[in-house]
Amino acid sequence: MQLPLSGYWQLSPLSDLTIPQDDIVFPAPFSQVLPKQLTESQIKNQEWHLMHDIDVDEKMLGFPVVDLVIGGVDFYAEVRINGEAVFDCDGSELTYRKDIQQHLRLGRNRIEILFLEQEDEDWLLYEENLCTLGEALPRKRDSRLGIWETPYLHFIQNVRLDYISTEQIWHHGGGCEFKVDLFYQVYASGLVSASVKFDGMTYQIPLDIRSNQATAIFQVEAPRLKKDNQWYLLTVELDEQKHTHQVGLNPSLKAEHYPV
Repeated sequence: MQLPLSGYWQLSPLSDLTIPQDDIVFPAPFSQVLPKQLTESQIKNQEWHLMHDIDVDEKMLGFPVVDLVIGGVDFYAEVRINGEAVFDCDGSELTYRKDIQQHLRLGRNRIEILFLEQEDEDWLLYEENLCTLGEALPRKRDSRLGIWETPYLHFIQNVRLDYISTEQIWHHGGGCEFKVDLFYQVYASGLVSASVKFDGMTYQIPLDIRSNQATAIFQVEAPRLKKDNQWYLLTVELDEQKHTHQVGLNPSLKAEHYPV
């Protein structure tokens, strides 16, 4: 089950308090609701506070995992739940995902995103349960300050994807095999399958709930090499969880790891 946080977010300045606060709906740049005389450069040089309230009922709290999923954040930001900082965004990932179940309470809950001046000592990004996923993605969706995807809560009932690892197996005669291992936790039994897509090919893999690992192997006859700035997309979908990673093939690169 997913709950889009698609309503109004209150946008307030933290630096220049003479700027009026306003409500905004994402995806959008902040400039959409800010005074027209503010340039994009001036907006980026300010610190900003976003706030959104949601009501959480007993059914929602009954899910073993509740992920807050935020995509389209290309600038440094700190995410808070009910006043407690839970993770940071540094603009290097397409999507950030964090289990916030322990931070939620029955009734009204507040989600805040603070766009702050980046300070290394304050980063929470490298904590155990939230890691950078592979190599930094070398692109931004928009140069303007804003959020380019609607944030949402993902309530996970059966299986939570914890970890993705990949291995490149190169052959002397040409070509390679791209091996994808999925590591997961089972919270409730059921018929669950994972979808793994790479280079235009998709595998549907039924999961063994007695285990915690599944594997897909793709054969690539004519690999496009990373050194030629050629990239592939790896997409994994499991129990309404979707993760996309940019992958480069290189004979000297054996394995990569993607905690989620």
